[in-house]
Amino acid sequence: MVSVASAPSDFSVFRTLSRSTATLERASPLGEGMAISQWARSAHETLGYDSPGHHTLSLYLHGGDKSFRIGQDTLHGGAGKFCVLPAEHYSRWCMNDAVHFLHLYIAPERLAREAVMRLDCEPRTLELRDRTYIQDASLIDVCRQLLGTDWSAPADRLAASSAAETVLHHLLIQGVTRKAAQPVRGGLAPAVRRRVMEYVDTHLLNPLTLDELAGVAALSTYHFARMFHTSFGEPPHAWVRGRRLARARELLATSKRDLADVAQASGFGNASHLSRVFRDAVGATPGQYRSARRQH
Repeated sequence: MVSVASAPSDFSVFRTLSRSTATLERASPLGEGMAISQWARSAHETLGYDSPGHHTLSLYLHGGDKSFRIGQDTLHGGAGKFCVLPAEHYSRWCMNDAVHFLHLYIAPERLAREAVMRLDCEPRTLELRDRTYIQDASLIDVCRQLLGTDWSAPADRLAASSAAETVLHHLLIQGVTRKAAQPVRGGLAPAVRRRVMEYVDTHLLNPLTLDELAGVAALSTYHFARMFHTSFGEPPHAWVRGRRLARARELLATSKRDLADVAQASGFGNASHLSRVFRDAVGATPGQYRSARRQH
């Protein structure tokens, strides 16, 4: 499965700030798809973000009263004010005074997974709202918990990641809008198809479930099953069985492993299960198939 950004340096906004005059005070990963950082800035500077590819929650801790987002010049920063920057947003910021601020970075895959688990909805129907210098008392309370923990200490990491989970939940409940649902015609996106195929091929030994594969695609189980059938022409269980049979045929033809080993390596568990499925699909027993391939 494709890895999800987790280290602070995996996130574009963090890297942009690292190249600026801002001073990094501390930073840490907070689990798969999330990281946190705390910054200080004293020099005047204009910064820009162009479709960073991840979501960012920004909280001003001190200062920033003279800073503003270009194009929204009537809104100014200040302690206790938040910005929510979606993955595909575009922004330019004029930083005119000293400011300390906190950033929480969230990978789109992580937010999509939470949408499936918490809201039981199709992630592509949700859109994170772009918001500038808002005030939210409940978010302030959660961020105080983040600020009060030592992110590098193992004993505090759980508390920090738990607080970040609360922020995720808040964003899903308060910070997203629902797009009009569109009928599914094209099936899974090419990148998602590749991700699912790679995951299946590297986990054939495991007892794969529909929920697990839907999680890889960041879709609800219902929508994943429909779109998978559209993309591959058969339901997930039939396609996975075909991949296991292909692995078994390859091992029978190219190795001297006994039937029990072949069954285990191709995800069938035992020789009798492999023999039954193989005979139904191929029209020959595994032993007959191996003999015919060797003669050929």
